[in-house]
Amino acid sequence: MTRTRLHAALIALLAIVALSACGGADDPAADTDDEPTAADAGGDEADDPGEATEAADDAGGADVTGFRVAYASDLDPNDMADQLGLQAVDAEVTALTEDSAVAAGLNNGDFDIGNIDVTAAIKAIQGGVPLTIVYPSQNVPEFVMVAQAEYTEIADLEGATVAYHAPGSLTEIVQRELVRQTDPALEDSIDWTVLPESPNRATAMAAGRIDATSLEFLDVLARQEEGEFTVLGSWGDLEGESANALATAWVVSDEALETDRDRIEAFLTAIQEGYDTVYEDKDAWMAVATEQIADIDEERLSEAYDYYTSIEMYPRAGENPITEERWTGLDAFFRQIGEYEQEAPLDMVDLDLVEAVNGG
Repeated sequence: MTRTRLHAALIALLAIVALSACGGADDPAADTDDEPTAADAGGDEADDPGEATEAADDAGGADVTGFRVAYASDLDPNDMADQLGLQAVDAEVTALTEDSAVAAGLNNGDFDIGNIDVTAAIKAIQGGVPLTIVYPSQNVPEFVMVAQAEYTEIADLEGATVAYHAPGSLTEIVQRELVRQTDPALEDSIDWTVLPESPNRATAMAAGRIDATSLEFLDVLARQEEGEFTVLGSWGDLEGESANALATAWVVSDEALETDRDRIEAFLTAIQEGYDTVYEDKDAWMAVATEQIADIDEERLSEAYDYYTSIEMYPRAGENPITEERWTGLDAFFRQIGEYEQEAPLDMVDLDLVEAVNGG
């Protein structure tokens, strides 16, 4: 996915929503007669674990029922693709508050696998935590930088309060890099502040407590409904090697990888089967999303699905998501922006496992 396609997808979808709100376009959620409703969200296709379970069996017949999974934050719409595979293996999911908490839990044996930012995984491994990246989860960071209406461009942000999820998070990286590209001196004039979770930052924007932030796609839509704001940029606007960046990844402890490799492969195979289903079956994704995120209406979830699939957020079977070339570019980008200094060797990733699961 190139930067141009990523940015174009964002602008096009936001334009559709704006036109729809003004009555100038058809409802984007009404382009199919097969769209699920709240009443039929639990259809057989969405809840049937058969396909993912068969895929796990193909990986060696390892029993992954009850696999213990940790996330570094609350589950968001962009995590719903994972849920298809997680439900298929009846995984036990725990949402923690930070990437470091997931890393610690894996190291202590509290969880079988974790889902964290790629940069957090790299820095944890560099810091001596015995972890291995075993598969990507999200190919593309979805965060969009938005500002109050009076800030028409990034150069206007001098003295502004700009919020992000956590230090070193992708929400911080995208904003600091957009600012540095505009004017390196501008970065020190901004009041940077931590505010976890995209919905909380969207609420703070609506209340006028912050001037700019990076939000997930659905929260951008919500801000658009609540009033005028400015889209300052997205990951697709970053220059250089940014297109190689991966957003999040599945990680395991080195001990678990050595002793439980077959189960990990079976679990990841089920996850990839879920990703494949997402691209092929919108109804299945919608059924899971409406069940797990009841506070977001179906129209907005439908728009989120369209955005995620248009930017190819999740790995596709047969298209190797981590190659030596991509990893080299990813590492060069993150070191260039100062996310970390030490080179991240490719052996942080179990490429054999990635290839076995993906088939690319």
